[in-house]
Amino acid sequence: MDLFDILTTWMLFSFYRIGYSIVSVMGFSSPVTLAFITAYNMLSIGYLLLLAVLGYLVWHKRGWMLPFSIFLSWASVGLLFFGACWQRYGLITAFVSIFTHGGLELYAVFYWVQSLRKACLNCQVKFENDWSTGKQLLGSILAPAKFFNIVGKDVKKTWNRSIEVLGAFGRQRIKRTFVLVLLLISVSAFIETYITPLVTLSTM
Repeated sequence: MDLFDILTTWMLFSFYRIGYSIVSVMGFSSPVTLAFITAYNMLSIGYLLLLAVLGYLVWHKRGWMLPFSIFLSWASVGLLFFGACWQRYGLITAFVSIFTHGGLELYAVFYWVQSLRKACLNCQVKFENDWSTGKQLLGSILAPAKFFNIVGKDVKKTWNRSIEVLGAFGRQRIKRTFVLVLLLISVSAFIETYITPLVTLSTM
């Protein structure tokens, strides 16, 4: 078992398993596979936005570091797959199979994280980090009514502040950036589904 087999096995414990099932039934270059990859990438972009909002609630202007750390982890996995493909198929085939679409996808996500960084730095929403402490939660755990009352207040406070921060992000033209990033990752998904396989086969 080489690095490629290890990474593929590991990915079966993620959403990749659903994609693998779709490809097994429909084939890779199919509209269903394209729709899945596009939807998955869009979900990832939305996930980074949510992380930026939650990061701002905790670290304020440094909240962008949370989605940035996720971006770095994704890039690291991509580089691992590049190394695994290089080991198995050779440098040219590995480069073509990963970066034909991966370069555009990496740029789109980095551009999105950079936009989230600017949104966090320019956000003027101010509030105190007055959520319940771990000590308060542990102290009320034997009194269910009090415990759920504390948790309920924190959830409501988090929700209201998240909406406020999201609104502040929206006033910074982040909606326009969001649409642009969605367009880029949609093009990347199309390249991955229909073009990358053809180019990769021509290099093998």
